[in-house]
Amino acid sequence: MKIKYCLKYEKYVSQQHCEFFNDGPRCEYYSKKCWNSIKDLLQDENRPKWDVNTVIKPFKCSLLGREHFSPMSRRRRMLKRAVG
Repeated sequence: MKIKYCLKYEKYVSQQHCEFFNDGPRCEYYSKKCWNSIKDLLQDENRPKWDVNTVIKPFKCSLLGREHFSPMSRRRRMLKRAVG
């Protein structure tokens, strides 16, 4: 998981979160600085924010519903309800 620093939230976010919610490189808050892992981030003494308590990931974000990530599961549930 690539980690980026979001100037908008002033928090560390996954690259997927940056691209999905903030348009990636087109975002006015975009930063080119990137780390390949949390370990790399913690070892970087020049990181923008010293406190690394959370990394925002899209799968943990409450703005995305279950249907967004599992449309096939939704279809199966609907079929089970119709059949059962």
